Amino acid sequence: MFRRVRPYSTFIDKCPPPAYDTGCTYCKVPAFPPDKRLDATTHLNGTAPSMWKHVLAFSHGVATFDTMPPKINLVPGSLASEFEVLRRKMLSPQHPVTLSNAIVSGIDGGTHQKVFIYPDCIQVEFKLANLPEFIQHYLLPVQETESVFNPFASANATPHTKVERPHLFQETPIHKDLVLICGHTQRDIRCGRIAPLLLQEFERVLAHEKLDVDVGLVSHIGGHAYAGNVIYFSKHQPPVWYGRVFPEQVQGIVRETIVEGRIIKELYRGQTM
Repeated sequence: MFRRVRPYSTFIDKCPPPAYDTGCTYCKVPAFPPDKRLDATTHLNGTAPSMWKHVLAFSHGVATFDTMPPKINLVPGSLASEFEVLRRKMLSPQHPVTLSNAIVSGIDGGTHQKVFIYPDCIQVEFKLANLPEFIQHYLLPVQETESVFNPFASANATPHTKVERPHLFQETPIHKDLVLICGHTQRDIRCGRIAPLLLQEFERVLAHEKLDVDVGLVSHIGGHAYAGNVIYFSKHQPPVWYGRVFPEQVQGIVRETIVEGRIIKELYRGQTM
């Protein structure tokens, strides 16, 4: 199917109804515990967290989100675990970076560390021992934003500016768009129960529409009360974040946002970058 490549300049108010039933389009969403009800009233626009870059890790060693610990840095020896140790010392406070674990069929973890970086839209493979150099090369600005003078700051603080070491990394462009659904069961049961239904529906709708788009699950990204949370990573545009997505809205997202490049207001949490 032909897809338009254009800025997200057009909005529509409502998600259109599905045109066909894949077999799971009208699947009933499982019940939630009384203390885990969905927020059905808060205006979604502006609820997406702001970030400068989003790193998706595939080399975490966890097979399913049902077994992934509630905090991804609790996986021993993982990229997330090592990243947590370095982030406060090395990252720029003015350029926030989010690291998430992702599971996508057809994308393996590689022999070392494999990550996607957005909005750069690149795949990078590297050795875990080179994580400090990875942060300096990919996750720091060329020039730091001037901050307010802090008399208590250490004179020997690590500079938060880019240092290039390309020989340590294998970098390739990302060639396919990606849809990720929050499915972090042990972090919050709401996403854990909705995600499998959304994953199945996206897979069926994308196949029906003959669209070559990857789809998978992502760890905690914020806003479980707005489950299902869906992020669409386009090769050409900033990521789009939707909330309160249910199976019957998947066809509308595919048709309006992925194919036509329009944003659906009632689901829109914001652009994350």
